[in-house]
Amino acid sequence: MNRFAFFILLLGMGVGLVAQENTAGIAFQKGEFQTMLDKAKAENKLIFMDVYTTWCGPCKMLDQSTFSDAQVGSKFNAGFVNYKLDAEKGEGIAIARKYAVRAYPNMLFINGQGEIVHRVVGYRPAEELLKEAETAAQKGATMKPLSYFEENYAKKKTDKAFMQAYVTQLKASDKDNTKILNEYLALLTPEEKVSENVVKLAAENITALEGSAYQILAGVMRDAAKQPRAVLQAAYSGLMQVKSATFQKAVQTKDRTLLDKLIQVSKETDGPGAAQQIAQYEMEFSKATGDMSAVRKATEKQADEQMKIKKEVLAKMDVDQYALFKKQVQLEEADTTSADFKMMDEMMKSAATKGTAMQLNELAWSYFETMTDKADWTKALAWSARSLELDRDANYLDTYANLLFKLGRKAEAIKFETEALEKATPDQKEGFQETLNMMKQ
Repeated sequence: MNRFAFFILLLGMGVGLVAQENTAGIAFQKGEFQTMLDKAKAENKLIFMDVYTTWCGPCKMLDQSTFSDAQVGSKFNAGFVNYKLDAEKGEGIAIARKYAVRAYPNMLFINGQGEIVHRVVGYRPAEELLKEAETAAQKGATMKPLSYFEENYAKKKTDKAFMQAYVTQLKASDKDNTKILNEYLALLTPEEKVSENVVKLAAENITALEGSAYQILAGVMRDAAKQPRAVLQAAYSGLMQVKSATFQKAVQTKDRTLLDKLIQVSKETDGPGAAQQIAQYEMEFSKATGDMSAVRKATEKQADEQMKIKKEVLAKMDVDQYALFKKQVQLEEADTTSADFKMMDEMMKSAATKGTAMQLNELAWSYFETMTDKADWTKALAWSARSLELDRDANYLDTYANLLFKLGRKAEAIKFETEALEKATPDQKEGFQETLNMMKQ
């Protein structure tokens, strides 16, 4: 995901990034998925399934700060069969495909029949995940079988509550609900269409960059400044899923027309982050199609734009974005005493500067991974150096060190990799140590 878009999302979501050491959190059970289904059926509980990948940063944030929370652990251990699933290993590959998991983290509440009762996409702090659990429990207690909806559809097709439930049940049964979803949304007033419940429903069921659900979510993002946090968060999550799926399809099929459609959608829905997101799409598509000249063009255009931004301009952007964040906090009447908020508050003080550093580091690392020419690595080294001027992060030090090593500057590479190791988090240390050992050999 584009990093500027990431920071914009943080403004809407109020994401907390605190890692807490807590052994009283969720106790995830071991075993095959079928065993979890049998257990859920026997105990009359829902499965809470965290679908993750090893490379997903927000997934790790959930483990560190949300799943480890004592209150979350108490509720989930008592009320759900808790299960973790790596979407890229073993049976996780097929299960993730079955349940249409397209973005991570993806948290599913599933009944004993294997039907999705409720889905949550993206990071949630503890208090919000507790609310999602309540929603899931309520849905699980009131769900009717698909046969009920099929039998009563003709006489209840103008009943909003019935049609909303029908949409949800079709989704849970892994059936195409596009027709029923469009019919339901057509029954609603303009005011109802932007309510939290309806936006969430549209986000959970959107499958294409067109149609009623897309129009609702795109409208929310175009009017983002006026939307409540929960509505904005739901719209962003839904669009993120369908855009990700569309991009994957465009890459797999090398379909330039589909990519152009996605780029147009990005212009409409990604706000200030659209230009960077589009550049990222272009670069990744060019990589997939093997057009390295296009990769260079897209990457270097993006890097040049970031390199031109002066520190004083970034400083002003930091101030402006922080002011917007504080205004939203005031409107939301957020709890400013929590550890999550304090971390978020500190992060937003330099969001633009850190976002630029992150972007430059990603571009430099992409050249490190894909390019074989010394001239390309030299360009990437300049981008990496600029990222370190803005934020001396352990990852950025590692990128700089690796580029130095490729360029034959071994002593300097060892020096910077040593600093990266000193600044590393526990989960980074092993990889950085291996890199340092390789350099010394």
